[in-house]
Amino acid sequence: MPVSPHALVLDADNTLWDTNATFRRARSAMIQVLQGADGEEARPDGEKRLETTDVLYRLSQHLPSSGGEGPDLEQLARAAAFYMSGLRGGPEAGIQTSRLRWASEQVRAGRQPPGCDRSRARKAAEAFRSALSAPPPLLDGAASLLRGVQAWRTARPDRRTSVLFSEGAPDRLEVAFDAHGIGGGQYFDDIVLREKTPDTFRDVCHAIGNAVDLPEPQAAEVVVIGDSLQRDIRPANATGCTTLYCPGDLWGRETPEAASEQPDCTLGTLDEALRILDL
Repeated sequence: MPVSPHALVLDADNTLWDTNATFRRARSAMIQVLQGADGEEARPDGEKRLETTDVLYRLSQHLPSSGGEGPDLEQLARAAAFYMSGLRGGPEAGIQTSRLRWASEQVRAGRQPPGCDRSRARKAAEAFRSALSAPPPLLDGAASLLRGVQAWRTARPDRRTSVLFSEGAPDRLEVAFDAHGIGGGQYFDDIVLREKTPDTFRDVCHAIGNAVDLPEPQAAEVVVIGDSLQRDIRPANATGCTTLYCPGDLWGRETPEAASEQPDCTLGTLDEALRILDL
């Protein structure tokens, strides 16, 4: 399905770079502090088990958001310590929704988990925060796509534009921008940091229509690439965009639940878009 778009809108997290891998490292760093004393090696079996079951990610769904991208990190550390305490079943029992809920309720009630005082919770939170400050690596095919977008825009700057669209926290995104040379206008004419809804996609498309030199701006052909059917493909479909779905590790390969989530094309890696878009 070759497409000759006037604009390319690209999702950032887990489409262009591997944010999920960075969060995994941050969760592992928190677990290490909770499982091992300062300067001691964390217990590898328990760490591996917790990474496999992704307890911290699931616990974060049971805690109130502190703004930004998730719960207060000290609260998350305390909840993880409650979960790992052996009460109501140990970690070997696997993830149990009731135990996740119980651990979060203990934190909400202001209780302290055994073996995790406020100092350790603070250190665990800082370990998470420090690991999260590392730049996320580009995903397979991302560098090739960026080079293709750069050449494509340069060839017809009056008729072609590109946009990076993200819901991520600005301070974390800034780390990725600096690491990969994103913020200087080399690859993208605009960077949009807003919640992804049909209305915001319409706003983006309207701005694109005004940016390209067309007799009828509303006729601009816009292609959207993202890794989530619900967060990227569905709102883009609602605005009439051509959608390319590139599944990643965070959500896995999803199955559309309705026609509104059906992408126009599914990619194996980002650089497959070069052929489809004739970049």
